[in-house]
Amino acid sequence: MLASFGLSLLLATLAVCDPKGHRWHHPLPTDREADVLHPPFDDGQLTISLGRSPCPAINALANHGYLPRHGLNISLEQFITGVREGYNFDAIFTTDAVNIYQPFTTTGNNNTLNLNDLDHHALLGEFDGSLSRNDLYFGDNHSFNETIWNTVAAHFHDDTISIPVAARARLDRVNAAKAINPNFTAIDEASLGTTAMYLKAMRGQDNATKTKYVQIFFRQERIPFNEGYKRSNVSIGNEDIGQIASELAAASNSSRTN
Repeated sequence: MLASFGLSLLLATLAVCDPKGHRWHHPLPTDREADVLHPPFDDGQLTISLGRSPCPAINALANHGYLPRHGLNISLEQFITGVREGYNFDAIFTTDAVNIYQPFTTTGNNNTLNLNDLDHHALLGEFDGSLSRNDLYFGDNHSFNETIWNTVAAHFHDDTISIPVAARARLDRVNAAKAINPNFTAIDEASLGTTAMYLKAMRGQDNATKTKYVQIFFRQERIPFNEGYKRSNVSIGNEDIGQIASELAAASNSSRTN
């Protein structure tokens, strides 16, 4: 009986662990830190992380090794594979997103990107009124800003995040940025799309997007496998994100009139 209990406990533990070969670790900025980290990654990738983006979703993929952990010189094929394996977004979605940034590559190879190439302002992944980053006008548009994220997360009072709540959180953040940034550039498509993407990605196989998953996703840039998250078993594409973005826009318009 004890052996049976032990086996059940082991299986339950394994069920909520990071997938094999994709253990999460925060970026390693120095050789010294890498040298003292024990044990090494189970995929053997104890790699210095020289590049991250202003996008939590992309950073989480690199932190789990779905994208190269160093964040440098990443090909379209690597992006497609990493985004599919991490979140099950389809190749067309990923190709469209990567192509936006390809003209701004700093790798010296027009067919690859460094993750920090996504810092380029006023595009899909970096824009004024970000949910978790400051505007370029204030200097650092790259790093997670806890103060800003806290103003967004303050809207999340329930265990799950609905479309109206996510819409209000996004709209309030945009309005707050507009109020203090004299150079504010509105890119509603990117802003709505970002909220739609986190709602869909973090919903996974659940019927609704869990608040605790979203908090971990943004704060730690970690996919919350340990908390029970499972990626969607249905491929996600542009139409899916567009539908949610439309629902968010409608909810935003409704909240403006209330």
